[in-house]
Amino acid sequence: MGFDIEAFKRERDAALFSMDKDVLLTYCRKYGVPIPDNELVFWAGIYKCICALPSAPLEKKAFSAEWLLSHGFKAEIF
Repeated sequence: MGFDIEAFKRERDAALFSMDKDVLLTYCRKYGVPIPDNELVFWAGIYKCICALPSAPLEKKAFSAEWLLSHGFKAEIF
């Protein structure tokens, strides 16, 4: 059986859109995603991911972009 990309996307979206640190950490550990020690950097990465996802609800994107800008980050990945 191959890798189920659709299941992966659903799991990714559920973790990101939960905005729950415990859920996000569990997801990151499961897939070997590096977890920054710095809390600000952690959340900046999460919110940048949300801003970049086409599947993200507009209210999640708006919250994420506002948080990033208010903490001195750009909403874009690059």
